[in-house]
Amino acid sequence: MTAGDRFMKKISDFYDDLGYPVVWEGEGSKRQLEIQFKSESGYFVTATLLARGDDIVIKDEWGRENIIKATKGNLEQIKSWSEER
Repeated sequence: MTAGDRFMKKISDFYDDLGYPVVWEGEGSKRQLEIQFKSESGYFVTATLLARGDDIVIKDEWGRENIIKATKGNLEQIKSWSEER
């Protein structure tokens, strides 16, 4: 299991425990995690995360990508989304 896989598992467990809609799609290296948030405007938005080795790719609904490292600081940043939304 890569650092990226462990990172994604921690994110999945965290948001699942909070009751957010969390869905795993695909298998193997094509596996991705989708988390659905309710924005301040009341609309639901989806963040898609996938692991590429030790990197995590975060995609939004419009196809934009942000690549981050699977670090504790980035883990805490993604967990903070639950407080901001």
